[in-house]
Amino acid sequence: MSRNNAIRIGALVIQVAVLLLIWQGFLHPTRGGLLVLAVGFVAFLLTRDSFLDKPWK
Repeated sequence: MSRNNAIRIGALVIQVAVLLLIWQGFLHPTRGGLLVLAVGFVAFLLTRDSFLDKPWK
């Protein structure tokens, strides 16, 4: 499994866990929604090709 796939699967697992916490009432929907978006955004940044190619060269 490549690094990108591992990051994407991990992010998906975290997002599903947060959505389950919202559904069960343990997490406020607004905070949980922002957390889901943040996890997705970080996973997107980490799996972009330009990010992995070290754009700061």
